[in-house]
Amino acid sequence: MVKFKAKNLVTVIFLGTLLIGLVGIANAQQTLPKGGDSFETAVELKQGSYEGSSLENNEVGYFYVSGIKPGQEINVKGTFTAVSSSSGALGVLGLYSEDRIKLVKELVTSHDKPESFTISWLPNTDEISYKYYILAGSDTFKIASHSLDISLVERYDAGSQTDAGDSFEKAMSAVLGEYTAYLSGKLGTDTKDFYNMAVEKGATLTVKVTPPSEAIMEVVIYDGNREVLKDESAPNPGAIVTNSISIAKKGNVFVAVICDKYCNKNLTAYTLSISGEGVSAGEEVVPPVGDGGAPPAIGEDGEAAKKGLNWLLILGIIAAIIIIGIVLYFALKKKKK
Repeated sequence: MVKFKAKNLVTVIFLGTLLIGLVGIANAQQTLPKGGDSFETAVELKQGSYEGSSLENNEVGYFYVSGIKPGQEINVKGTFTAVSSSSGALGVLGLYSEDRIKLVKELVTSHDKPESFTISWLPNTDEISYKYYILAGSDTFKIASHSLDISLVERYDAGSQTDAGDSFEKAMSAVLGEYTAYLSGKLGTDTKDFYNMAVEKGATLTVKVTPPSEAIMEVVIYDGNREVLKDESAPNPGAIVTNSISIAKKGNVFVAVICDKYCNKNLTAYTLSISGEGVSAGEEVVPPVGDGGAPPAIGEDGEAAKKGLNWLLILGIIAAIIIIGIVLYFALKKKKK
């Protein structure tokens, strides 16, 4: 009978764990492929960190990212290092729509140490999913090295796992409560959030929006015929906007929370508070019917789920290595006999 030695199992486990660790390190930062020389030849990238090589003067690459859902903010971070402090270099990073319209384009001056900047964009509900092109490279002088970090961050409205629509047809059903929601301001097309709610005759509806200090918000309440009942705007940046009405007719009302490009140059995270008597007091905000359901989790919260799945995969591989090691060990022992 073959005698089993515990130290051999320990050795197998150690080697398997070491192998998995090396694989994880290798995958932590991927090599940035050479980009295309035009939109037509753009190279696809996924979420992750990419390490690129040197770039000649005015050498740029075209890439693209697809499958981005409404309510998902795309962030692209570019890091550039010049060949020397004396020469310096000018790196360029741009984001373009699927129609190849420039959305954001920035330049960064680099010397002998890495210089980074990030461009962002938050889309509205016009499309089910979006594709964006990325332009990255040298604008002036040679660059010693460069890298790209691409991430999607969930900016879903009111805990609904989707984006509140920017029209009456796509309005999100709402009830009494307090929620966090997002608008793009200048950095995207998500400049309006529409909500709808059921009200009774004689009810009092109060909607309060608390913006970040630099934003000038607007809150408009419409009746069921989409006619304006009351419009309130902030008198100055950061002012809390409160809009309150008495309901003359049973039915539904719409609330529009607006922050367009003149409202804020940054992403706007606001607090929405809905209160009053005679307003539907359900337990949660739900997305409108026919929006296709909530998109898959990819951003901050989704990344946690994604990492959990990765760990399950790693543990499965380790278990497989251990089993194979044990089988090989006994097979070799038997062969020696």
